[in-house]
Amino acid sequence: MPTVEFYRSGKLIRTAKAVDGETIYDRIKAEDLYIEAPCGGRGRCGKCLVQLKENGEKVRACQTVVRGDMTVYLPETMKMEIAGANDSGSASGYKGPLGVAVDIGTTTVVAHLTDIPTRTRLATASGVNAQRVYGADVISRIQYCADNGHETLTRLIREQLSGLILDACRKAGANPKDIKYVSIAGNTIMQHLAAGFSPVGMGVTPFTPVSLFGDEHPVAGIFPIADDAVIYYAPCVYSYVGGDITAGMLAADIENIPGPCVYIDIGTNGELVLKVGDRYFCCATAAGPAFEGAEIAKGMAAIQGAISHVKWSDDKGLELTVIGDAPPEGLCGSGLMDALAVMVATGAVDETGRLLDAEELDHGISKYLGKREGVNVFWLSKEHDVYMIPGDIRKLQLAKAAIAGGIQTLLHEAGIKETDVNAFLLAGGFGSYLDKNSAATIGLFPKCFLPHAKTIGNTAGEGAALALCSAEARATLANMMDKFTVVDLGEHKIFNEQFIEQIMFEN
Repeated sequence: MPTVEFYRSGKLIRTAKAVDGETIYDRIKAEDLYIEAPCGGRGRCGKCLVQLKENGEKVRACQTVVRGDMTVYLPETMKMEIAGANDSGSASGYKGPLGVAVDIGTTTVVAHLTDIPTRTRLATASGVNAQRVYGADVISRIQYCADNGHETLTRLIREQLSGLILDACRKAGANPKDIKYVSIAGNTIMQHLAAGFSPVGMGVTPFTPVSLFGDEHPVAGIFPIADDAVIYYAPCVYSYVGGDITAGMLAADIENIPGPCVYIDIGTNGELVLKVGDRYFCCATAAGPAFEGAEIAKGMAAIQGAISHVKWSDDKGLELTVIGDAPPEGLCGSGLMDALAVMVATGAVDETGRLLDAEELDHGISKYLGKREGVNVFWLSKEHDVYMIPGDIRKLQLAKAAIAGGIQTLLHEAGIKETDVNAFLLAGGFGSYLDKNSAATIGLFPKCFLPHAKTIGNTAGEGAALALCSAEARATLANMMDKFTVVDLGEHKIFNEQFIEQIMFEN
């Protein structure tokens, strides 16, 4: 059996015995080491790059077979900007019992240690979802479970949550055995995996979940907390509108917002809710991972070196904001949206989404248009080889059309117009960082929503905290479930029409 040595940051972190014929990516997963692999190792994203000592070559781990002894240099561990992760708490003592409010996102996980009687947040711990090595989106993870069972992903998230709980307790000087209650909010797939249920039924028609939750489970030794502790899972509406949405709506106090209101959480799936009167019309759109920087030529997560914002002025040209004030290496979701908005606003991209040649524009933006290996590109930083290609624009175009088409379909189902909406709430990690004007410019939502648009941050975590501390909040969530109308976009005539219409840009 060949030996593979794994290094990170110049240090040997693992020596492993590999199976002849397996890929480096297979061995990385088997050793529970982290590597960015948005496509789940299916050879599509090109992000799982590692360096081989033998020849200094950078190769894709999922496409490189282990042949003989190897030394592999892994990229740095991802340190992502996580919405809600830096919330300050108070570690000045507590009454107890304690609880933990958890937001399990597809990309990130956040745990808030809370003193239940006083509703005081004592400490927060967070990290990149440990399952991400198996794919950036829930479909990749469902597919992994279909092929291999769900036990590995369940183990990973439970181990990660245990570590976050202990980390938060260490920060607060608290005893983990004082934790009596855990409140979890996540999409339906994430909650299934945390609870130890298979999500495979949600990957094929009729997309059937094992549970819609809204109930309590004994801790049963899953986490290193009090033996008699219980775990509450926020209620899910259906397979693709989960507990993160219902908990987020609770935190936003959506029931008490007067007039029609749109609540949206954009990620690899776009979950949309339209409140009209006492009814909630909801749907999920398959936006794909483009908004999170996955499957984009120079896309990356919101980590150091990612361009997070792009501005344009005739005087200064492009102005870039880079996370960590580092040289740009790529673009995260908010940066991609800003860059596309600049291209649309300046005419570098026409209404069909075509990236123009430099000669077609008599405008300052033309100097950012060029070619790379024969392909048209829009240069963000030619010096650092950061650019966008037509394929990137197309993926973002399809993603925005899915969201915009979903909004229009819900408006149709509720029998109201765009101009009737008087509150537009952008939730979730991506919503926390996107520029609302850029989103409207590319047509992610109607421009008439802009005056009513409000970024509300990590509402899933806040809703989980409310449910943690209040039986009344849990009752509100339970009562909310009778008010939902699920709109299936799969065969919806209006959605299909709107999707095609919303693909176009307004220049």
